Amino acid sequence: MNAKLTNLKDRLGRLTVWQGVLLAVLAAGLYATVLRFARGLGAATNLSDQFPWGLWIGFDVLVGVGLAAGGFVIAATVHVFRMERYEPIARPAVLTAFLGYVLVIVALLFDLGLPFRIWHPLIMWNPHSVMFEVAWCVTLYTAVLALEFSPLVFERFGWKWPLKVMRSIYVPLVIVGVLLSTLHQSSLGSLYVIAPDKLHGLWYSPLLPVFFFVSAVAGGLAMTIFESFMSYRAFGKRLEPELLSGLARVAVVVLGVYALLKVQDLAGRGALGLVLTLTPESVL
Repeated sequence: MNAKLTNLKDRLGRLTVWQGVLLAVLAAGLYATVLRFARGLGAATNLSDQFPWGLWIGFDVLVGVGLAAGGFVIAATVHVFRMERYEPIARPAVLTAFLGYVLVIVALLFDLGLPFRIWHPLIMWNPHSVMFEVAWCVTLYTAVLALEFSPLVFERFGWKWPLKVMRSIYVPLVIVGVLLSTLHQSSLGSLYVIAPDKLHGLWYSPLLPVFFFVSAVAGGLAMTIFESFMSYRAFGKRLEPELLSGLARVAVVVLGVYALLKVQDLAGRGALGLVLTLTPESVL
């Protein structure tokens, strides 16, 4: 018993600052989990029927899905546009996207007021609802990402027949995944298009689905670069700088396109002057 306590003290003594931060976040998350399922969604998030959405849903769904966009961007780059020099990044990007979407599904169990009804959109269709499209895109694209990553598992266990089947349908699978992810990214923007009175003039636009998609592409590329750097720090596996610099150049172009679209949209709606007004919205 004393040996175990000594071992535990040694491990705690070797904790780094960031490990301590992660432990604190984990503890806060466990407390919020207990609070959410014991006392309801309102007690944990301070949301209500009058304010059903807030930073909670914005962080775990909109940000999480956007950062997982690197999966479909890199997969399309390698397998659709045949830029095979980015092949070393493809599998890590697909795995990250898959884990990101799994975490989004888990987060939805917290976000939904009645999480045990999460399966309802699968059999109770409402094609006039944007949320119906979001639910189906999340479900189908998560399944596609699992299939895209499955060849690595088949190779690991030596399952030749399933591996042969997946390789024969891999490119069509990637194309389907790109379509589903594009629909999902843009449909998240459509959620706000139908609520113009709840958004500031700087942020509302009929082009929100386009903005969401373009920003997701840029965010996905940036996240892929960040993940590569963190992988190098943790495991010592370094990618060629030319690959990462190529992704960075594309991200800059995409962000430039986003900026041009945003300026044109603001000017077209006569809202460009709102940028110069000193308000919390313009500062953000």
